[in-house]
Amino acid sequence: MGTLDHVTAHAIDLIEAAYDLEKPDSEWLPNLLDVGAPVLDHGLGVAADEFAMTPQGEGARLLTGELHMRSLPPDFPDRVAAAVGAASPELQAATNIDGFASTWTEAAKDFPVEAAEVLRLIGYPDLLGMHAIDPSGVGVRIIAPLPTATKLAPRSRERWKMLGAHVASGYRLRRALSAMGAASQPEPTGLPLEAEAVLDVSGFRIVDSVGPATEANAGDVLRRAARSVDRSRGQLRATDPQRALDIWTALVGGRWSIVDWFDTDGRRFVLAMPNSPGVGDPRGLTEQECQVVSYIVRGDTSKLIAYRLGLSPARVSGLLKSAMHKLGVKSTAGLAQKLGPLGDPMGSQGGESAA
Repeated sequence: MGTLDHVTAHAIDLIEAAYDLEKPDSEWLPNLLDVGAPVLDHGLGVAADEFAMTPQGEGARLLTGELHMRSLPPDFPDRVAAAVGAASPELQAATNIDGFASTWTEAAKDFPVEAAEVLRLIGYPDLLGMHAIDPSGVGVRIIAPLPTATKLAPRSRERWKMLGAHVASGYRLRRALSAMGAASQPEPTGLPLEAEAVLDVSGFRIVDSVGPATEANAGDVLRRAARSVDRSRGQLRATDPQRALDIWTALVGGRWSIVDWFDTDGRRFVLAMPNSPGVGDPRGLTEQECQVVSYIVRGDTSKLIAYRLGLSPARVSGLLKSAMHKLGVKSTAGLAQKLGPLGDPMGSQGGESAA
Protein backbone atom coordinates (compact mmCIF):
# COMPACT_ATOMS: atom_id res chain seq x y z
CA MET A 1 0.00 0.00 0.00
CA GLY A 2 1.03 3.59 -0.60
CA THR A 3 1.11 6.16 2.19
CA LEU A 4 0.09 9.79 2.65
CA ASP A 5 2.30 11.13 5.39
CA HIS A 6 3.53 14.64 4.74
CA VAL A 7 2.81 18.25 5.57
CA THR A 8 4.03 21.24 3.57
CA ALA A 9 3.58 24.99 3.41
CA HIS A 10 0.52 24.34 1.25
CA ALA A 11 -1.33 23.20 4.38
CA ILE A 12 -1.26 26.81 5.58
CA ASP A 13 -2.50 27.94 2.15
CA LEU A 14 -5.50 25.66 2.63
CA ILE A 15 -6.20 27.06 6.10
CA GLU A 16 -6.01 30.63 4.79
CA ALA A 17 -8.54 29.75 2.08
CA ALA A 18 -10.86 28.26 4.72
CA TYR A 19 -10.99 31.62 6.52
CA ASP A 20 -11.20 33.77 3.37
CA LEU A 21 -14.25 35.93 4.04
CA GLU A 22 -13.79 38.01 0.88
CA LYS A 23 -14.93 35.24 -1.44
CA PRO A 24 -18.69 35.05 -2.11
CA ASP A 25 -20.36 31.84 -0.98
CA SER A 26 -20.53 30.50 -4.54
CA GLU A 27 -16.75 30.76 -4.93
CA TRP A 28 -15.57 29.69 -1.48
CA LEU A 29 -15.56 25.91 -1.96
CA PRO A 30 -14.14 25.96 -5.53
CA ASN A 31 -11.40 28.32 -4.29
CA LEU A 32 -10.70 26.00 -1.36
CA LEU A 33 -10.09 23.17 -3.84
CA ASP A 34 -7.89 25.31 -6.08
CA VAL A 35 -5.74 26.69 -3.27
CA GLY A 36 -5.59 23.36 -1.46
CA ALA A 37 -4.88 21.29 -4.57
CA PRO A 38 -1.17 20.72 -3.72
CA VAL A 39 -2.35 19.10 -0.48
CA LEU A 40 -5.66 17.54 -1.52
CA ASP A 41 -5.10 16.46 -5.13
CA HIS A 42 -2.94 13.35 -5.51
CA GLY A 43 -2.75 13.50 -9.27
CA LEU A 44 -6.31 12.46 -10.13
CA GLY A 45 -8.37 15.46 -9.06
CA VAL A 46 -10.42 16.40 -6.01
CA ALA A 47 -14.06 17.15 -5.23
CA ALA A 48 -16.01 18.66 -2.34
CA ASP A 49 -19.58 19.39 -1.34
CA GLU A 50 -21.54 20.84 1.53
CA PHE A 51 -23.48 18.25 3.45
CA ALA A 52 -25.55 17.49 6.51
CA MET A 53 -25.86 14.25 8.42
CA THR A 54 -29.30 13.50 9.86
CA PRO A 55 -29.56 11.84 13.30
CA GLN A 56 -28.12 8.36 13.61
CA GLY A 57 -30.50 5.42 13.56
CA GLU A 58 -33.37 4.36 11.36
CA GLY A 59 -33.88 6.74 8.46
CA ALA A 60 -30.50 8.41 8.86
CA ARG A 61 -29.16 9.81 5.62
CA LEU A 62 -26.64 12.14 4.08
CA LEU A 63 -27.93 15.36 2.53
CA THR A 64 -25.51 16.80 0.01
CA GLY A 65 -25.20 20.00 -1.95
CA GLU A 66 -23.58 20.65 -5.34
CA LEU A 67 -20.43 18.60 -5.93
CA HIS A 68 -17.61 20.99 -6.85
CA MET A 69 -14.83 19.34 -8.83
CA ARG A 70 -11.26 20.08 -9.84
CA SER A 71 -9.52 18.04 -12.57
CA LEU A 72 -12.12 15.27 -12.48
CA PRO A 73 -14.15 13.80 -15.37
CA PRO A 74 -17.60 15.33 -15.95
CA ASP A 75 -19.34 12.08 -15.07
CA PHE A 76 -17.71 11.84 -11.62
CA PRO A 77 -20.92 12.97 -9.81
CA ASP A 78 -22.83 10.19 -11.60
CA ARG A 79 -20.19 7.69 -10.54
CA VAL A 80 -20.46 8.82 -6.93
CA ALA A 81 -24.25 8.58 -7.04
CA ALA A 82 -24.06 5.05 -8.46
CA ALA A 83 -21.53 4.05 -5.80
CA VAL A 84 -23.71 5.44 -3.00
CA GLY A 85 -26.66 3.52 -4.39
CA ALA A 86 -24.64 0.29 -4.36
CA ALA A 87 -23.50 0.68 -0.75
CA SER A 88 -25.56 -0.95 1.99
CA PRO A 89 -26.81 1.15 4.93
CA GLU A 90 -24.23 -0.60 7.10
CA LEU A 91 -21.37 0.39 4.82
CA GLN A 92 -22.64 3.95 4.57
CA ALA A 93 -22.90 4.16 8.35
CA ALA A 94 -19.31 2.94 8.70
CA THR A 95 -17.94 5.57 6.32
CA ASN A 96 -20.25 8.55 6.90
CA ILE A 97 -19.13 9.40 10.41
CA ASP A 98 -18.12 12.57 12.23
CA GLY A 99 -14.49 13.55 12.07
CA PHE A 100 -13.87 11.07 9.26
CA ALA A 101 -10.39 11.17 7.73
CA SER A 102 -9.44 7.96 5.99
CA THR A 103 -8.95 6.14 2.74
CA TRP A 104 -11.81 4.08 1.39
CA THR A 105 -9.91 0.79 1.54
CA GLU A 106 -9.24 1.36 5.24
CA ALA A 107 -12.70 2.63 6.20
CA ALA A 108 -14.54 -0.13 4.34
CA LYS A 109 -12.19 -3.01 5.20
CA ASP A 110 -15.00 -4.90 6.99
CA PHE A 111 -17.06 -4.88 3.79
CA PRO A 112 -14.54 -6.13 1.18
CA VAL A 113 -17.01 -7.18 -1.52
CA GLU A 114 -19.10 -4.01 -1.34
CA ALA A 115 -16.01 -1.83 -1.03
CA ALA A 116 -14.54 -3.31 -4.19
CA GLU A 117 -17.79 -2.70 -6.07
CA VAL A 118 -17.91 0.93 -4.93
CA LEU A 119 -14.37 1.50 -6.20
CA ARG A 120 -15.22 -0.24 -9.48
CA LEU A 121 -18.19 2.08 -10.01
CA ILE A 122 -16.17 5.18 -9.15
CA GLY A 123 -13.28 3.97 -11.30
CA TYR A 124 -10.29 4.49 -9.00
CA PRO A 125 -8.08 2.18 -6.89
CA ASP A 126 -8.82 4.14 -3.71
CA LEU A 127 -10.24 7.39 -2.34
CA LEU A 128 -9.13 9.80 0.35
CA GLY A 129 -12.11 11.13 2.26
CA MET A 130 -12.38 13.87 4.87
CA HIS A 131 -15.42 15.13 6.75
CA ALA A 132 -14.96 18.67 8.03
CA ILE A 133 -18.09 18.98 10.14
CA ASP A 134 -19.45 20.36 13.41
CA PRO A 135 -21.21 18.46 16.20
CA SER A 136 -24.40 19.65 14.46
CA GLY A 137 -23.53 17.30 11.59
CA VAL A 138 -23.24 20.15 9.06
CA GLY A 139 -20.06 20.81 7.13
CA VAL A 140 -17.94 19.96 4.11
CA ARG A 141 -16.98 16.62 2.60
CA ILE A 142 -13.80 16.33 0.54
CA ILE A 143 -13.06 13.37 -1.76
CA ALA A 144 -9.80 12.77 -3.63
CA PRO A 145 -9.18 9.72 -5.85
CA LEU A 146 -5.89 7.93 -5.22
CA PRO A 147 -3.73 6.05 -7.75
CA THR A 148 -3.20 3.07 -5.45
CA ALA A 149 -4.65 1.44 -2.35
CA THR A 150 -3.35 3.60 0.48
CA LYS A 151 -2.93 3.42 4.23
CA LEU A 152 -2.82 6.50 6.45
CA ALA A 153 -0.21 6.54 9.18
CA PRO A 154 -1.66 7.64 12.55
CA ARG A 155 0.22 10.96 12.39
CA SER A 156 -0.98 11.56 8.86
CA ARG A 157 -4.60 10.89 9.85
CA GLU A 158 -4.21 13.37 12.69
CA ARG A 159 -2.93 16.02 10.25
CA TRP A 160 -5.90 15.53 7.94
CA LYS A 161 -8.23 15.93 10.90
CA MET A 162 -6.43 19.10 11.94
CA LEU A 163 -6.93 20.53 8.46
CA GLY A 164 -10.55 19.38 8.60
CA ALA A 165 -11.00 21.25 11.88
CA HIS A 166 -10.06 24.50 10.09
CA VAL A 167 -12.32 23.83 7.11
CA ALA A 168 -15.22 23.12 9.49
CA SER A 169 -14.44 26.26 11.48
CA GLY A 170 -14.21 28.42 8.36
CA TYR A 171 -17.44 26.99 6.97
CA ARG A 172 -19.25 27.58 10.29
CA LEU A 173 -18.04 31.19 10.36
CA ARG A 174 -19.18 31.75 6.79
CA ARG A 175 -22.63 30.30 7.52
CA ALA A 176 -22.97 32.54 10.56
CA LEU A 177 -22.08 35.64 8.53
CA SER A 178 -24.56 34.64 5.82
CA ALA A 179 -27.29 34.24 8.43
CA MET A 180 -26.31 37.60 9.89
CA GLY A 181 -26.85 39.23 6.53
CA ALA A 182 -30.28 37.66 6.20
CA ALA A 183 -31.54 38.80 9.59
CA SER A 184 -30.46 41.59 11.91
CA GLN A 185 -28.62 40.56 15.04
CA PRO A 186 -30.42 41.35 18.33
CA GLU A 187 -27.25 42.76 19.88
CA PRO A 188 -24.73 43.83 17.18
CA THR A 189 -21.21 44.35 18.48
CA GLY A 190 -20.59 47.46 16.39
CA LEU A 191 -17.17 46.12 15.33
CA PRO A 192 -16.27 45.03 11.77
CA LEU A 193 -18.10 41.83 10.73
CA GLU A 194 -19.59 41.71 14.25
CA ALA A 195 -16.21 40.77 15.70
CA GLU A 196 -15.65 40.86 19.44
CA ALA A 197 -12.10 42.23 19.25
CA VAL A 198 -9.96 44.17 16.77
CA LEU A 199 -6.17 43.85 17.02
CA ASP A 200 -3.59 46.02 15.31
CA VAL A 201 -0.98 43.72 13.77
CA SER A 202 1.73 46.21 14.76
CA GLY A 203 2.46 44.83 18.21
CA PHE A 204 -0.90 43.00 18.31
CA ARG A 205 -2.48 45.66 20.43
CA ILE A 206 -6.22 45.35 21.02
CA VAL A 207 -7.82 48.41 19.46
CA ASP A 208 -11.37 47.65 20.55
CA SER A 209 -13.25 44.80 22.20
CA VAL A 210 -16.73 43.96 23.42
CA GLY A 211 -18.49 41.21 25.33
CA PRO A 212 -16.44 38.14 26.32
CA ALA A 213 -13.33 39.63 24.71
CA THR A 214 -13.23 42.24 27.49
CA GLU A 215 -13.12 39.64 30.27
CA ALA A 216 -10.05 39.09 32.42
CA ASN A 217 -7.21 37.31 30.58
CA ALA A 218 -9.13 37.32 27.27
CA GLY A 219 -6.88 40.03 25.87
CA ASP A 220 -3.71 38.08 26.59
CA VAL A 221 -5.19 34.91 25.11
CA LEU A 222 -6.23 36.72 21.92
CA ARG A 223 -2.90 38.49 21.52
CA ARG A 224 -0.96 35.24 21.88
CA ALA A 225 -3.24 33.50 19.41
CA ALA A 226 -2.98 36.33 16.87
CA ARG A 227 0.81 36.19 17.10
CA SER A 228 0.75 32.42 16.57
CA VAL A 229 -1.44 32.77 13.48
CA ASP A 230 0.88 35.47 12.13
CA ARG A 231 3.91 33.22 12.70
CA SER A 232 2.17 30.34 10.91
CA ARG A 233 1.43 32.54 7.92
CA GLY A 234 4.96 33.93 7.81
CA GLN A 235 8.32 32.29 7.34
CA LEU A 236 7.41 29.37 9.59
CA ARG A 237 5.10 27.94 6.92
CA ALA A 238 8.19 27.26 4.78
CA THR A 239 10.83 26.49 7.41
CA ASP A 240 8.70 24.30 9.70
CA PRO A 241 5.23 23.68 8.23
CA GLN A 242 4.35 21.08 10.86
CA ARG A 243 4.97 23.62 13.61
CA ALA A 244 2.98 26.21 11.65
CA LEU A 245 0.05 23.78 11.50
CA ASP A 246 0.36 22.91 15.18
CA ILE A 247 0.24 26.46 16.53
CA TRP A 248 -2.63 27.73 14.34
CA THR A 249 -5.49 26.15 16.28
CA ALA A 250 -8.98 26.07 14.79
CA LEU A 251 -10.41 28.22 17.61
CA VAL A 252 -9.14 30.37 20.47
CA GLY A 253 -10.51 29.71 23.93
CA GLY A 254 -13.31 27.61 22.47
CA ARG A 255 -14.92 30.78 21.09
CA TRP A 256 -13.02 32.87 18.54
CA SER A 257 -11.63 32.51 15.03
CA ILE A 258 -8.72 34.78 14.08
CA VAL A 259 -9.17 36.37 10.63
CA ASP A 260 -7.66 39.23 8.64
CA TRP A 261 -9.53 42.47 8.00
CA PHE A 262 -8.50 45.57 6.02
CA ASP A 263 -10.00 48.99 6.66
CA THR A 264 -10.86 51.54 3.98
CA ASP A 265 -7.26 52.80 3.96
CA GLY A 266 -5.96 49.29 3.32
CA ARG A 267 -4.48 48.93 6.81
CA ARG A 268 -4.41 45.35 8.06
CA PHE A 269 -6.03 44.37 11.32
CA VAL A 270 -6.90 41.05 12.92
CA LEU A 271 -10.43 40.26 14.07
CA ALA A 272 -11.46 37.85 16.80
CA MET A 273 -14.76 36.52 15.46
CA PRO A 274 -17.19 34.62 17.71
CA ASN A 275 -17.41 31.17 16.14
CA SER A 276 -18.01 28.52 18.79
CA PRO A 277 -19.56 25.21 17.69
CA GLY A 278 -23.31 25.21 18.11
CA VAL A 279 -23.77 22.76 20.95
CA GLY A 280 -26.23 22.97 23.79
CA ASP A 281 -27.32 20.77 26.64
CA PRO A 282 -29.98 21.21 29.32
CA ARG A 283 -28.24 18.95 31.82
CA GLY A 284 -26.18 21.53 33.67
CA LEU A 285 -22.98 21.47 31.61
CA THR A 286 -21.12 24.66 30.78
CA GLU A 287 -20.62 25.67 27.14
CA GLN A 288 -17.04 24.41 27.07
CA GLU A 289 -18.00 21.16 28.80
CA CYS A 290 -20.65 20.64 26.11
CA GLN A 291 -18.10 21.32 23.38
CA VAL A 292 -15.64 18.79 24.81
CA VAL A 293 -18.12 15.98 25.38
CA SER A 294 -19.75 16.56 21.98
CA TYR A 295 -16.42 15.81 20.30
CA ILE A 296 -15.49 13.02 22.72
CA VAL A 297 -18.65 11.01 21.98
CA ARG A 298 -17.83 11.33 18.28
CA GLY A 299 -14.47 9.68 18.77
CA ASP A 300 -12.05 12.63 18.84
CA THR A 301 -8.96 12.39 21.03
CA SER A 302 -8.38 14.94 23.78
CA LYS A 303 -5.39 16.23 21.78
CA LEU A 304 -7.52 16.87 18.69
CA ILE A 305 -10.26 18.49 20.77
CA ALA A 306 -7.68 20.84 22.26
CA TYR A 307 -6.67 21.76 18.71
CA ARG A 308 -10.27 22.21 17.55
CA LEU A 309 -11.14 24.51 20.45
CA GLY A 310 -7.84 26.25 21.07
CA LEU A 311 -7.69 25.05 24.67
CA SER A 312 -4.79 23.43 26.49
CA PRO A 313 -4.85 19.61 26.74
CA ALA A 314 -4.99 20.02 30.53
CA ARG A 315 -8.05 22.25 30.19
CA VAL A 316 -9.77 19.69 27.94
CA SER A 317 -9.04 16.92 30.44
CA GLY A 318 -10.39 19.05 33.27
CA LEU A 319 -13.58 19.88 31.37
CA LEU A 320 -14.11 16.21 30.50
CA LYS A 321 -13.60 15.15 34.10
CA SER A 322 -15.99 17.84 35.33
CA ALA A 323 -18.66 16.90 32.78
CA MET A 324 -18.41 13.21 33.62
CA HIS A 325 -18.75 14.02 37.32
CA LYS A 326 -21.84 16.16 36.71
CA LEU A 327 -23.41 13.41 34.59
CA GLY A 328 -22.49 10.65 37.02
CA VAL A 329 -20.48 8.51 34.58
CA LYS A 330 -17.01 7.00 34.90
CA SER A 331 -16.04 6.25 31.29
CA THR A 332 -16.38 7.77 27.83
CA ALA A 333 -18.58 4.80 26.87
CA GLY A 334 -20.87 5.64 29.75
CA LEU A 335 -20.75 9.28 28.70
CA ALA A 336 -21.93 8.45 25.17
CA GLN A 337 -24.75 6.33 26.59
CA LYS A 338 -25.79 9.01 29.08
CA LEU A 339 -25.83 11.85 26.57
CA GLY A 340 -28.32 10.20 24.24
CA PRO A 341 -29.52 12.80 21.70
CA LEU A 342 -26.44 14.96 22.28
CA GLY A 343 -24.51 12.25 20.46
CA ASP A 344 -26.74 12.51 17.39
CA PRO A 345 -25.78 15.03 14.69
CA MET A 346 -28.55 17.55 14.12
CA GLY A 347 -30.54 15.92 16.90
CA SER A 348 -32.95 18.80 17.18
CA GLN A 349 -32.27 20.77 14.02
CA GLY A 350 -33.35 18.60 11.13
CA GLY A 351 -33.20 20.20 7.74
CA GLU A 352 -33.26 19.19 4.11
CA SER A 353 -30.19 20.87 2.70
CA ALA A 354 -26.63 21.53 3.69
CA ALA A 355 -26.46 24.61 1.52
